[in-house]
Amino acid sequence: MSLIRVSMMALTLQKTVETLHQWIDQNWSTLDQIELKTTRETVDSLYNKLISEIDHTDNSDHLLEAINYEITHFFLSIPCVMKMYQRLIWLNPSNRSYYEWFTDYLLQYGPNWQEEANALTELYMKEDLRKACEFTQKIEQVKNFENK
Repeated sequence: MSLIRVSMMALTLQKTVETLHQWIDQNWSTLDQIELKTTRETVDSLYNKLISEIDHTDNSDHLLEAINYEITHFFLSIPCVMKMYQRLIWLNPSNRSYYEWFTDYLLQYGPNWQEEANALTELYMKEDLRKACEFTQKIEQVKNFENK
């Protein structure tokens, strides 16, 4: 892949996050039914685009920028943010800080991902980063609480 294409993909990731935030952050209560439908469709489309861009980026700096933007504005869905952390760790399996940050993110949701956060912490504290990386990739981004 050419350097220009890689740079454009990374730039696209950042732009998509910012654009998605602008769409989500508007006052939805002022929209009529047609505008509401269009806005929902646009947000869904941007989410799908963002997920694809996360899957295809190899630029850790741009993933970090997207995560930091999310931390500042708090607007993305849990599965989307989890996917960013999972991709970041996949690209940087030896960076212990990324495991710590991901664990902190998981723990923001109380008991929902407590087991996963505890298991992940145990792995990276033992310095078994290969297993920690593999485990991270298997954490479910959506929980089905009806079966528990």
